[in-house]
Amino acid sequence: MLYDKVGRITYLFCLNIMDVASRYKVSIPIGAYSVKDRQGILTSKTIARALKVKYDNPECPLVWPKLLITDRGSEFKGQYEVLMMEHNVKIQKAKSKRTMGIIERYNRTLVEKLFPSQDASDLLSLHLNDRTRAWVKNLPLVVENINNSITRQIGISPVEAIEKEEVFAKPSYSHNGLIGFDEEKLSSNVLVRYLLYPGDLEGGRRHADDLNWSPHIYHIRQSMIQKNKPVLYWLEEVPFGLIDNDDYILKRPERSFVREELMVIPFDTELPPQWVLSN
Repeated sequence: MLYDKVGRITYLFCLNIMDVASRYKVSIPIGAYSVKDRQGILTSKTIARALKVKYDNPECPLVWPKLLITDRGSEFKGQYEVLMMEHNVKIQKAKSKRTMGIIERYNRTLVEKLFPSQDASDLLSLHLNDRTRAWVKNLPLVVENINNSITRQIGISPVEAIEKEEVFAKPSYSHNGLIGFDEEKLSSNVLVRYLLYPGDLEGGRRHADDLNWSPHIYHIRQSMIQKNKPVLYWLEEVPFGLIDNDDYILKRPERSFVREELMVIPFDTELPPQWVLSN
C-alpha cells in the first residue's frame, strides 16, 4: 500500500478479513505515528488489537470464527495466537498462496477498485510530482460496494449471505466430468506421480528443461470425498525397497491433489533405479 497520512497517523498496511461462507469482507487500515520502523508497525500486537476491535464491534456482522486461516507471517504469532486461544479459534497456517487464493483474489479486487481514483486524480492534477496517496478515506466505500455486489459463486451479495444460516457456493471453475460422490476414486494401491508447481522445484522457478511431473513415485496415503467437490488425495513416497539408508524419511507432499494433477503409473512399468530418479 502507498503511504496515506490521515491526521497524525500514517497508514502503510491493510488487514483484510473474509468470511469464506458468505464472502463478507472487512478491511482494516493499519498505521502509526512514526514510520521509521516499518516492520515494527505490523506486529502480532497490532493485528490482535485490530481483530479484537472489529470482532467485538456489535455493528460488524462478523462473529469470532471456529477456524482462521492466515499466512505464515510473524505478525500472526505471539499476541495474535493468545487472542485466538481466548476465543477458542483454531489457527491454520496456509502452506502456499493457493491455500489463500480466495483472500488473494480479494486483495487484487481491492487494488483494482481502490487505486484508479488515485490515477485519475494524478492525471487531473497540475502537480504531477506530488502523487495522490489517499486510500484510507475511500477504503470503507470500496469495501461496502464489494459487499453489496452479487458474488458469482453464491449468487447473492455478501451482505445478504452473512445473514443466512447456510450458503451454497458453486465451484470457482467448471469441472469436466463427475465430481463428489459420483467421481471415480483412485484406489490406494495405485502408483502415481504428481504435477509439479514452480514452488516445488529448486529455486522456485520453472525453466524450459524442468520436469513436469515429480521424479519420485507415490502411492495414495489418504483420500477425501466431498459433496459437489473433486476428490482430494494425499500422497506418500514409494521407496520400492531400493533405499539402503535406514534413516531415509519418506517424502509426503504437504498439499492435496485432485485427479487431474496425478499421473497413474501402470504396475508393469519398468522404472529406473531410485538413485536415478532422485538425481
